[in-house]
Amino acid sequence: MISKNFFESLEAVAFDRGLDIADVLKKVEIAMAVASRDNGYSGDIKIDFDSDKNKIRVFEYLYVVEEIDPDGGKGQITLEEALERKDKVKVGSVIKNEVNISSFGRKSASKFKQTFMSGLKELEREEAYIYFADKVGEIVNGIVVSNTNGFISFDIGKNNLAHMPETEGIPGEEYIPGDTKKVYISKVEKTTKGPKVFITRKNKEIVKRLFELNVPEIANGTVEIMGISRDPGSRSKVGVLSLDPNVDAKGACVGNAGLRVKSINMVLNDEKIDIFTWKDTPEELIAEALLPAQVASVMIDLKTRSAVVIVRDEQYSLAIGKSGQNARLAAYAIGWKIDIKKISDAKAEGINFTFNIGK
Repeated sequence: MISKNFFESLEAVAFDRGLDIADVLKKVEIAMAVASRDNGYSGDIKIDFDSDKNKIRVFEYLYVVEEIDPDGGKGQITLEEALERKDKVKVGSVIKNEVNISSFGRKSASKFKQTFMSGLKELEREEAYIYFADKVGEIVNGIVVSNTNGFISFDIGKNNLAHMPETEGIPGEEYIPGDTKKVYISKVEKTTKGPKVFITRKNKEIVKRLFELNVPEIANGTVEIMGISRDPGSRSKVGVLSLDPNVDAKGACVGNAGLRVKSINMVLNDEKIDIFTWKDTPEELIAEALLPAQVASVMIDLKTRSAVVIVRDEQYSLAIGKSGQNARLAAYAIGWKIDIKKISDAKAEGINFTFNIGK
């Protein structure tokens, strides 16, 4: 009989490694079968567990059959062989023998340990795969382990390292070993060495998840994110819509004194975030998306989802943005083509427009 201390040590192993004790016991059974066969036990090895006393006993089961079936499983024995071991048995009988663990030598103990540890690693790999597969589309904390040869390695838990290409990082961001970063899990693949977890900090989905995590109104569905565009490390634009007339979508995302959006800025290496209110009409929506620039007029073509936007001359640089960034991000966020013109240029080109946005 295996001691109570042995079971308690298994419980400790299961707890430390985040494994189910029932799964650990199955690996013990497999390892015990290997060690038992090394000691002449040829039957089907099973463990009996006394949950009240936390004790484990190991038994060999021999199944008496008329003829050995190669596909019939372990522990088959013919009636002739069975009668040599025990009187008064017949086809269909089960011979149960307790395995004398105390007789096992060091070689058998070594085989048990090797098989059991291999089984534990297999369990850990499987558990880690299930864990991370369930995290696809989520954000996890990663601790920077190294930054070499174009890859940043992160410890993301479950004894798993994820290797993020520098191209999936935020441009200009430093990755110093020991630093903790939030990373977005985009994909998980099962391999013989454990799960291969693909992570990124550059896609726009990480921005969306950060808002969901930091803005309760988004988490509970009161406010919806309608569109996002991003230049990683520089600026993002986020369009939001409130489903409750008493809730200001933009205000909820910004937070008191800007605390909510600032917390997201910090996670993204101080990336700037423009939050705009999603509008029902294309004209108003386009004007909102181009904030902080003030728009004077919007003329739309619904068939091509394109618009000519007129701004006052002094607002033109702001509307376009550095290297066209503001206009480009606005267009991507709402899914419209946008052509921005100064009032002076529009008049010179003979474009007829009305001041239909603001004053």
